[in-house]
Amino acid sequence: MAAGYAELLRTRYAARLLAGTLLGRLPNATAAIAIVLFIRSEGGSYSLAGALAAAYGLANAVGQPLLGRAVDLYGQPRVQLPAALVSALGMVWLAAAGTGSMAAAYAAVLVSGLFTPPLEGGLRALWPTVLGGREERVHAAYAMDAVAQEIMYTVGPLLVTLCVALWSPGAALLVLNGVGLVGVLMVVLSEPSRTWRSAPREAHWLGALRSRGLLALLGAFFFVGMALGSIAVAAVAYSDDHGGQAVYGWLMAAVGLGALAGGVCYGARQWAGLRSGGCGCWWACWRWVTCR
Repeated sequence: MAAGYAELLRTRYAARLLAGTLLGRLPNATAAIAIVLFIRSEGGSYSLAGALAAAYGLANAVGQPLLGRAVDLYGQPRVQLPAALVSALGMVWLAAAGTGSMAAAYAAVLVSGLFTPPLEGGLRALWPTVLGGREERVHAAYAMDAVAQEIMYTVGPLLVTLCVALWSPGAALLVLNGVGLVGVLMVVLSEPSRTWRSAPREAHWLGALRSRGLLALLGAFFFVGMALGSIAVAAVAYSDDHGGQAVYGWLMAAVGLGALAGGVCYGARQWAGLRSGGCGCWWACWRWVTCR
């Protein structure tokens, strides 16, 4: 499996696009952790920290399909780069406002979450072009992409902890969003991203949500997501009594590492069905479960 992934990454633009997407999504992957640590450092309660992290997540859930539609209409660079800038400015606003104004804090996280660029969906749209449209390679790229995303959830918390140790929780918000902007630039300045255009089609305003099966799947994973999202806040409370912020970073990294190991093991097995070997259905379901 690793050899297959290495072959994919040797394809022109593949490594750049994957690396850029990972870096570009780093602010999103660490937002809940960084927000909770920042609010706690400002004297905010666990309930406030959890509420702000939840507000970011809800805004992100609303913004992704809307920005995805905009990408279909106007192309990736014209949407993703401005969105990334606005999202980063939202975190700058939060770092400046602190807990002095609840309205400003909530507005800041809502803006940041709403305008998080849809890089993961954008990369999925680029794989067929980059890999020459070969179905088996595209499915393998989807699996590789899904597993690689978990690297962020392993390394990301440790980067947050490092930034907090070197500077402050507020600096962690700014540094990680700066790194994210670099990743977005790596993607949108590449030729595949600049030249990609959505295939002409008549789109319904509900899109894929017209599928009852998808609605049932999303309903089930909504509750799974609630359980996963609560870990970010519960781990802070635990860490406050068992070693502080460094412990928190390692706990969240362990959650990401477990997801990464599970994804690798799941993808390595050949499953019965129309799509097997770590692509197709397993990839879609796994990403919904692990979108924290």
